[in-house]
Amino acid sequence: MKQRVTRRAQRYSVRLEVKEINGQPVADTFLVDLSALGAKLESSLPLSPRNQVEFSFLLPVTDTITKVAGVVVWLKPVMSAPGRYQMGLQFFNPYWDIDQLGRSGKL
Repeated sequence: MKQRVTRRAQRYSVRLEVKEINGQPVADTFLVDLSALGAKLESSLPLSPRNQVEFSFLLPVTDTITKVAGVVVWLKPVMSAPGRYQMGLQFFNPYWDIDQLGRSGKL
């Protein structure tokens, strides 16, 4: 039987384009879910677990580039899309502004 995971912050399904990872421009890389404490990223560029990462993306409502930093906690291939990977990221600091945007339906 699967254990139920209790999360400390609400996750929001999104499809936001990532502009840069560690200061380098990236293409075809997206956030697929987002919370104040972390994110799920999909990309053709695999990032190894335990590596620190900084990335930027455009928040849709504010039209501002947002930079966040954290650590990769897991990596798995996307079975339906060979050559693509999903990664779980845990942020170093909470981004409660993201949670407020999600709760108001603006993500």
